[in-house]
Amino acid sequence: MTDFSNSMLSLAIILSSMFAIVGVMYGLLKYRDATVKLPVDREQLARIPAYGLQQQIQDLQMDLIGSMLMGAMIVSLPFAVSSLKAHITVGQFPWISVTTGLMGLAYCGFKTWKNFSKLTKLRLGHTAEIATANELIGLQALGYQVFHDVQADGFNIDHLVVGKNGVFAIETKGRHKRNKDLLQTNGNSPSSGKKGYQVFYKDGRLNFPSWTETKPIEQAERQAKWVSQWLTKATGTPVTSTPVLVFPGWYVTCQSKPPFPIVNHKQLVGTIPTLRTQTLSQQQVDQIIYQVAQRCMSKGEAGK
Repeated sequence: MTDFSNSMLSLAIILSSMFAIVGVMYGLLKYRDATVKLPVDREQLARIPAYGLQQQIQDLQMDLIGSMLMGAMIVSLPFAVSSLKAHITVGQFPWISVTTGLMGLAYCGFKTWKNFSKLTKLRLGHTAEIATANELIGLQALGYQVFHDVQADGFNIDHLVVGKNGVFAIETKGRHKRNKDLLQTNGNSPSSGKKGYQVFYKDGRLNFPSWTETKPIEQAERQAKWVSQWLTKATGTPVTSTPVLVFPGWYVTCQSKPPFPIVNHKQLVGTIPTLRTQTLSQQQVDQIIYQVAQRCMSKGEAGK
């Protein structure tokens, strides 16, 4: 082989590792887009405070990481090419280096798959909580106090709403919409306009198109119970927190009476003012708001 051919082969071997990881990412993205989609359109949500700055910060962070990796690659690439070229020229195949490289590549591919799966779930949860928070703005206009991401004992309350008709611990659950469910439900294309994504409550179970769940119901009840116990102790007066379970982007119905409201995010403003679980005086409301605000500011230490 010529010197030029040896150099090109060495470069191809090195670059193939990069393209392998890119290929894994591309395959995961294509599979995700072909099978599921977010329950709500992120572009249709109202922008949260500093949203534009947050996006710019994230973009610059990725650019910085990319620049560091590019710098490391530019410095090490000539040495790696020279080393591989020397082995190819003398006809000695670097088995140890290749084996180590393949093992490292397999590990990186596995980590990429694991992190991508986690990122997909986090992206889903973030979108669902932002959608719920957007709708809760309407309750603030009605005089309610709304708190987000209240830290508890080893978990968090997604949203806590306080008003004269009670305290409401809102648990938001993001669930992907599966394209196969739409096709099976409608027997049609996604553009048919029919209702393809529906979850209904019946006899203690949440029934989705192709699976059922019970844990979200148990979790919402457990967290509301914790809020009741904490606020009762913190304020010195009995406080009853009502759980509310929200599935943004899903058409929610009930075929039997649920133990507490299970709704779509757009039903929150119409549902919570109608609930009468506890009548609170303005003084009680102020006490509760103070305790929640203190806990939010002191990372969960207030009111213990």
